[in-house]
Amino acid sequence: MESVLKLIQRANCAAVKENEEKKMLLQEIREVGRLLACNDCWFEQECDENLIDACIYQRGALESRYRYLLKSAKRLGVNCTPFTKKTMGV
Repeated sequence: MESVLKLIQRANCAAVKENEEKKMLLQEIREVGRLLACNDCWFEQECDENLIDACIYQRGALESRYRYLLKSAKRLGVNCTPFTKKTMGV
């Protein structure tokens, strides 16, 4: 009986750990999205040629990181629906 309880406890711990990993992954995806938006603003306002190049390289790095995170989220089965479907009295 004790071994069955330990197996259940391990399964619960694994599920909690997986949920935390998914939350952290979503948080990181949001952060990279925020950084991409900041990079866009910086690029639009920059005048110096060297700093424009820096913006472009940073953008490439952020896009690569974003693609990696999305691939990881897909592999883990993470999904996030930002809008919920609500009926409006129809």
